[in-house]
Amino acid sequence: MEVLLERDTPVDITLDGGWRITARVAAVGQDYVDLGPVGPPLQLPAQLRWCDATMAWKTRLGAARRRGVLVHAPDAGVLRMHPLGDPMKVQRRRFVRVPAELSTAVIAPDYRLTTRTLDVSVGGMLVAPAESLALEDTVRFALDLGAITIAGDGRVVRGTTDGARGILFSDLQGRAERRLSHYVAQRQRELIAGSRP
Repeated sequence: MEVLLERDTPVDITLDGGWRITARVAAVGQDYVDLGPVGPPLQLPAQLRWCDATMAWKTRLGAARRRGVLVHAPDAGVLRMHPLGDPMKVQRRRFVRVPAELSTAVIAPDYRLTTRTLDVSVGGMLVAPAESLALEDTVRFALDLGAITIAGDGRVVRGTTDGARGILFSDLQGRAERRLSHYVAQRQRELIAGSRP
């Protein structure tokens, strides 16, 4: 399925070589996407004039990715992505994701964070506020489901311009996975019941 990017959509950019930034879509043309800063002005590292990169963003259906060449745009502090290859595609979510505000503790190598989920699935969670978490951080977490708290390991895989971070679970097995699956199914039923007239 082809996915169209809209202005102000938050995107994660990964340059070949590992450099990562979070940006926002400033403009979309027929053969380019201009990326504006979320914080300081954007620039390529080490005086590079161009670099191969991957752009990723969240859609209603899942995660979309697009490869391309990243260069400086005509506007200062803005980078321009020239997409290459196939059209933008959506990778559909493997797990059902439900909105939920749950207390969670996240432990990274250098700090601890107590925050809340915005949504949760058996495969991961979106938490905010979480500005202190960096992309690719490996974390340990404890998630309060009300009647029980589950724990596991994960990795920060995306960020948004408003300070939320997506954590992909990497070690959630046995009873913890069953409890979370039960919670997600119950939450789905509650949302469906609440939407009926």
